[in-house]
Amino acid sequence: MTQRSPHSNEQQLEQRKCAFRLERPFSRSPTMLIKFISMPSGLQFVGWAGLGLLMTAAGHVLVRKLIQPPDTHAHNGELGTIIAVVGIFFGLIIATMLARAVSHFDAAVESASHEASLSAALYRDAAQGSPELAKRVQGPLLRYLESVVQTEWPRQSGGLDVAPESSSLAAISRALGDYQPDTPKQLAYLNMTQRQLDALYAARHARLANGDMTIPGEIWAVKLVGQMTLIVFGWLMRIQNKLMHFLLVAGIAVSVSIVLAATLIYDTPFYGDISVSDAPYRQAMRDIETSALAY
Repeated sequence: MTQRSPHSNEQQLEQRKCAFRLERPFSRSPTMLIKFISMPSGLQFVGWAGLGLLMTAAGHVLVRKLIQPPDTHAHNGELGTIIAVVGIFFGLIIATMLARAVSHFDAAVESASHEASLSAALYRDAAQGSPELAKRVQGPLLRYLESVVQTEWPRQSGGLDVAPESSSLAAISRALGDYQPDTPKQLAYLNMTQRQLDALYAARHARLANGDMTIPGEIWAVKLVGQMTLIVFGWLMRIQNKLMHFLLVAGIAVSVSIVLAATLIYDTPFYGDISVSDAPYRQAMRDIETSALAY
């Protein structure tokens, strides 16, 4: 019989548990925010645009009641320069945050696809090693994918915690530890399957971590303050046509709000209609159920 690795199965299982039992720094959002980001993206854009119009009205009241804007057009040039400078710096901030949110969304999509691919690759290596090894891992692997789709996905979409541990993956680890290879080929594929399992643990951890927002609340506060600053400076300008003045300020406010809406949508990749799909997991389940090896 081929000599196995000197590390016992119990030691390997404990190492995996210790490596991935780390507490995730969840800072779950309030219920109202979760309900909002779970709405269709179109409604979210409308809501943000409404916030921009509300801030426009609030800025008008603030300027008229507290600041008392100048009565002539003499300061329009200076105010225009200030608006341009503030707008450039503020635009850089929101552009950076939007790019970060899009990158976060792409990472979440990649982590989910990678986890599903690793699940299929794990079964493929086991099947190429021996039918017995494939039979040992097929059941718990299907249960794992089923739990991801039916249990974990709805919890992540609802803003609920998902434990990093998985009893199904632990069952696969025990099955691999109990398997006794008889040939060098079986040993080689057993080791490959164990490495795939380790990678699957890491991919699971990445998928759970990508469920959290990456832009902290303080940055969102800075964005809203910057938006309000632009609105106030816009109202300080003197424009004879009142409708044009309102459209100018409201256009600035709504434009910023739309960018903020897109940032929030992409920074919450498991919420709403623009979200990570569970289709790769369902495809992996079908392939494993039918013992398909060409993925």
